[in-house]
Amino acid sequence: MTTWAFIQAHQTIFTLILYYVAISFVGSLPAPMATSGMFYQFLFKFVNTLAGNLARAYNTKVEASPNFAAAVNSLPGPVTKPVVVVEVPASNKP
Repeated sequence: MTTWAFIQAHQTIFTLILYYVAISFVGSLPAPMATSGMFYQFLFKFVNTLAGNLARAYNTKVEASPNFAAAVNSLPGPVTKPVVVVEVPASNKP
C-alpha cells in the first residue's frame, strides 16, 4: 500500500493529525514585541486568526505580553519599580 493510498483510506485520521500539527505550529509562534516588524505582526495576527486563536491574535492587554516585565523595568523613573525581576544572589551563583 502506497502512502497516498493509506491517506485516502484514512482521511479522518490524517486530517486530525494535520490539524494538530498546524495548531501546534501556530501556538508556538512567539508573540510580537515592540521591536517586531510590521510584517511579523501581520503574519502573527493572520495565522492566529486562521487557526481560530482569536483571543491570542487580537489580545490588547499589555500585561499579557511576554516582555511586559522587561519593558516596565527598563522605564526611567523612580528607583522602586512596579515589576521586579528576581536575581540570584551573588553567593548562590556557581
